[in-house]
Amino acid sequence: MFCVFEGVFMSQFLTLTTDFGIVDGYVGAMKGVIYDIAPAIQVVDITHQVPSQDIAAGAFAMCSACRFFPEGTVHIGVVDPGVGSERREIVVETTRFIFVGPDNGLFSPFYETEQIQRIVAIENPDFMRSEVSATFHGRDIFAPVGAHLLQDVLCEVIGQEIVDPVKLDLWSVVERPDGLVGRVVNIDHFGNAVTMISRSQILDAFGDGQVQIVVGENHFEQICHTYTGVETGHALVLYGSLDTLEISINGGSAAKVHGIKRGDEVRVLKL
Repeated sequence: MFCVFEGVFMSQFLTLTTDFGIVDGYVGAMKGVIYDIAPAIQVVDITHQVPSQDIAAGAFAMCSACRFFPEGTVHIGVVDPGVGSERREIVVETTRFIFVGPDNGLFSPFYETEQIQRIVAIENPDFMRSEVSATFHGRDIFAPVGAHLLQDVLCEVIGQEIVDPVKLDLWSVVERPDGLVGRVVNIDHFGNAVTMISRSQILDAFGDGQVQIVVGENHFEQICHTYTGVETGHALVLYGSLDTLEISINGGSAAKVHGIKRGDEVRVLKL
């Protein structure tokens, strides 16, 4: 079975990204709710090992994986330290995907990289579980809403459209007279410092001209092709797997050696 999504066939994939871990039964409970509503869909785990309550880390995990799924995939994200508070529950519909989760900045990367069709607050109780826990919206709101969206339910019947979603300020890349300015959005498992400054943005701004990348007191005048572009133990900049700038060390951790951390400013300047 396929349903229609903006004029194309919608996939039957639903992904989950949470900070629930894999010891407790929380993820299993969400999957039970999903399969009870839509037993034929395929549920894919992006990760459940997001550091506890770390919204920015959850946002990066989703950003690094969700884009590679078929169009029409529903992506549920639950990193939700504000569960039960006044924060809204939302559905974000883009031209390619649907995202379901808390309105706390978790979907910030997609506001920058996807074409947004509409964002609605989740209000209609018909698409939630009959009893909603104040502490487990992943199971009682986000899981059933995501499953219903793969069962021909349209976003507009879920709730009213909103225009002011919460955004984290890590993800934007600003063009200034002296160059491009972004931030480190993630320190990965290897200690690489990942930015959202893309190869295409640099080529658009500078063409084939030489550039200088500045991160704190670190200056780089070359963008390498691979980690082995410098000697072992030396720092470098390259385009990583997302085709965005990364600050790395061949055989080491840029975060540990140079003290680079998430949120640090990264500037790309013309030489």
